[in-house]
Amino acid sequence: MTRYFIKFSYLGTLYSGMQKNIIKNANIQMHDIDTIQGAIESAFSTLTPKYVVWPRLTCCSRTDYGVHAMHNLAHIDIENNHDFIYNPDETLKYVNRYLIKCGHNIRVLEAIPVKNTFHVRKCANSRTYLYRVLRAKNKNDHRVPIIEMDHCLHLRSDTFDPERIKRAIRLFMGTKDFRTFSAKAISDRPINYVRNLNSLTFEKGSPLMPSDPLSENFEFWEFKCSSQSFLYKQVRRIVGTLIALGTGQITEKDITVMLQVPGHHNFLPILRAAPSNGLFLFNVGYDQKYLDEHVIEYKISDNGIVIPLDETEI
Repeated sequence: MTRYFIKFSYLGTLYSGMQKNIIKNANIQMHDIDTIQGAIESAFSTLTPKYVVWPRLTCCSRTDYGVHAMHNLAHIDIENNHDFIYNPDETLKYVNRYLIKCGHNIRVLEAIPVKNTFHVRKCANSRTYLYRVLRAKNKNDHRVPIIEMDHCLHLRSDTFDPERIKRAIRLFMGTKDFRTFSAKAISDRPINYVRNLNSLTFEKGSPLMPSDPLSENFEFWEFKCSSQSFLYKQVRRIVGTLIALGTGQITEKDITVMLQVPGHHNFLPILRAAPSNGLFLFNVGYDQKYLDEHVIEYKISDNGIVIPLDETEI
């Protein structure tokens, strides 16, 4: 088995989330391609004979249904008959060719062979999410630029006050129990709801296609949120809460109470998590030193074979 550290990006509109489902049917495991993980594993499986063990992807950030990623990280285990390392450049070419052929909105950006002791979740040390909002200058205007339809929250409000949102951001900063701003998740381990936001900003954004004349009818805004890790739906609930504040549906006191009295049932009934289509995993920071310690150094022979510089690294 050889392990690879990979970087990849995707548009989440067509997928049911990151984590795959395995359907057991007549003792045969069917790997779905309706998830990001399932699609990537299927792409890497084309590198190996059918009777070899199916590739297994371990991702550091499990995005939800409809969420996009500009930059995500994972490691993937691949087996072949002779445990040789695939040429990373050739691997990218074949894997992305498969993804294009199958119509997947996923691209693998980099593949680096690493030691089997490497684990992507030990390497990743921060996540940054971007949430895009476009506000109609005329709330009755439904003519959304087509490129924006699956990539932002379309807000129609005459009472929207961005300054109110900017003032309230301070309420979320620091180390807090974000139980109220997390949806219930099934886990076999206790969940720590105390998290620290490294940053949370709300600034003017820009259209994806400035040349579209319809873009002139909207204001573009962006939330950017960074932390070591996030709870299930935490970013979308924070954004939905701040949007409700900015449109006058709730007050800062309401937010303060939800933070001071954490609980899954204390998320105000008037509030909704912001839709997933406006959310992007913008970046995943990682420990370069940890990665360097686990990278397998290699050279490529004249006939294109990858030769590890130290055979004990595999």
